[in-house]
This record gives sequence, C-alpha cells and structure tokens, in this order.
Amino acid sequence: MKKETIKKIFDKALEKQKSIILIGDYGIGKSQLVYDYSKQKANELGKELIIWHILNENEKKQFVENANLDNYFFLVDIKLQSVGDISKITGIPIIINNNHNHKIFWELPSFLKILSRDKVYGILFLDEINMASPSLQSTCFELLLQKKIGEWKLSDNILIVGAGNTLEVNISANPIPKPLLNRVLLLHFEGFDIEEWIKWAITKKLDSRVISFVKMFQILKKDSEEELKQSTRPRSFEILSDMIQNEEDLDYITTIAFSVLEESTASQFIAFVKLLSKLNYKEYLENPNKFVSETNENKYAIITLIEKNIKSIKIEELINFITQISKTDAEFSLLLLMLLKKHEKLLDKIFEKLDKALIDRFIKILTF
Repeated sequence: MKKETIKKIFDKALEKQKSIILIGDYGIGKSQLVYDYSKQKANELGKELIIWHILNENEKKQFVENANLDNYFFLVDIKLQSVGDISKITGIPIIINNNHNHKIFWELPSFLKILSRDKVYGILFLDEINMASPSLQSTCFELLLQKKIGEWKLSDNILIVGAGNTLEVNISANPIPKPLLNRVLLLHFEGFDIEEWIKWAITKKLDSRVISFVKMFQILKKDSEEELKQSTRPRSFEILSDMIQNEEDLDYITTIAFSVLEESTASQFIAFVKLLSKLNYKEYLENPNKFVSETNENKYAIITLIEKNIKSIKIEELINFITQISKTDAEFSLLLLMLLKKHEKLLDKIFEKLDKALIDRFIKILTF
C-alpha cells in the first residue's frame, strides 16, 4: 500500500465522515503514518500542528480558553492500554451545592473541549484499540461510529483513526466486533516497502549509516524466536538512529544495536559500522574509477563515509565523483544525492554545477 494511497483514503474518509481502523504488526509504522499525515494535512491547510499529549497542563488550558483556534490542527494521540480510568475519555459529573439547589454538569476532558468545537480541525488517534478494557472499548466504538460521547459531538473536521495489532501478534488483544468493523474502513497495514522507508528516513534525517544498511541488506523486519529477545522492525531503526547519531564509540553503538535489533541484524549492522573505519573515502574521491571495482558492501560504506564527511570535501571533487560513478554505478550516485538531501544548500550548489542530463535523470526520483 503506497503512502499516497493511504493519504487519499484518509482525505476521503474525512470528507465522507468515516472512521478508520489500522490493523497490523507492531513497530511497522502505524503511528508514524498518522503523525506524518497530520503534519502534511496541517501544512496543506496552512495551520500549525499541535500534538496534544506533549503540551503541559497550562498550555492545554490556554488552548481551551482560546476563543479562536482557526490557525491550529490538533493531533490527540491516546494510548488506550494505558488509560486506567474511563473518565479520562468520557469526563466526569460535577455536583454543585448551592443551599438546597443542587446542580450537576458534565466536565469534559480538555481534549474533548477542543475537538468538539465546530470549526476545529484535527485527528483523534485511538491507539492500541484492541488492548483497551471492554468498557473503554465501548466508548471508543461510540466515537468511531458516531463521532460523539454522550451528548458531545466532535467537529466534522475531525478524523478518527483507531489502531491495533493483529491477534496473531498479541494473543491478549480483544477482538473487535464484526458489526463495528463493517461500519468503518478497516485497513490491514503491512508497513511500507524499503524504498518508501528510505525516502521517509531521509526526510526525517536519520543517521546515514542506518539508511545505507537498510538499503544494502533490504531488511526492515526480522523476528527472534526466543523470549525477551529483540525483534527488528522499522521502529527499531528509528530508535537506533536516534541513539547513535553523531556517535563513533564502537562499544556504545554495539550495545545500542543489540538492544533494539534482532541479534543477527545487529551483528550485520556492527560489521557494517566496522567496515566504515577500514576504508579511506578520499582515495575514491581522487580516483572514482577505483570505486567501480569494489564490492557492493564497500560501495555502500564509501557512499556513507562521503556523506558523513561532506563538510571537508570540495564541491568540485564531489561533483566529479558523482558524474563519474553515475556512468557505471547510477544507483550509488543516486543514493549519495539522496543522503545529501539533508544538506539542502550544498545540494542546490551541486545541481547548479552538475550536468543537466544527469539532473534530468535523477530529479524525479529525488523529489519527495
């Protein structure tokens, strides 16, 4: 399933007032899909994306008291498995005693005070929906089907997305009733393919060692058969990148790799990191023809080293290297240009001096 297809489905579901449930393996990018769509939709609408759960209580209160929310797009992400008290979703009754006159009013949770406003735009993301308690599930089903809790209806500009793991992955998950599934868009999400993930990783500026490794070994998912042993998922590589960014300490990188990746994947990654220390990228910049005779693994390592050391490389030398290897190893010149997207100003200078025929050859692929 292409990312563009999913965005189209989300857009149409919002337009037609339909809710969505994403079902798939853990760690494959269901949550990231919702976050990326929220960011893209906010940009399209010219609004600022507000991620509700990262706000402190004072910031939430300011939004609740703000009469004009036209400039904002809200993403409310609720991990249902960790919601112990259903009142965190439904709100609570408040009793006011005034002599003999007792009044009861319903105090909504702050996120519902926002999402129930008529003109507010956003997404209510109900994650881990099949891990919620039965009573909490019932409330979530009401939201998914009717976009309301009790008398409080959500804005027509709010898209509700639920997400959960398959029963095969999580045997403690509660099955979702079929009559409910028949009333929503049920998307079985298997994750993005390698090329889609590479593009995503580059836009998120993940560590080039991680990107090159995934590209070379074509691996995003691998399970361990042992208890309390890590499995590899797309999320694993994102965590790995966050933890090793700008780090060269091999013992540290090894420890992190084995803490987030399946063992054989971690071993392969460490072998790749060690290879980086054995190669001199300058030799290949000075003599691009030498690059042609190298193994694929060495080529990935060399490209990675060039990106990592880009600040110390002369642009003329870089352009010559890209031009020369594009004649025999176009996929590696393209990979280098993709990795250089995080250095936008430098990439602009390269395109100013690169042969037009070569630019025309790669420009469509590099536009993401």
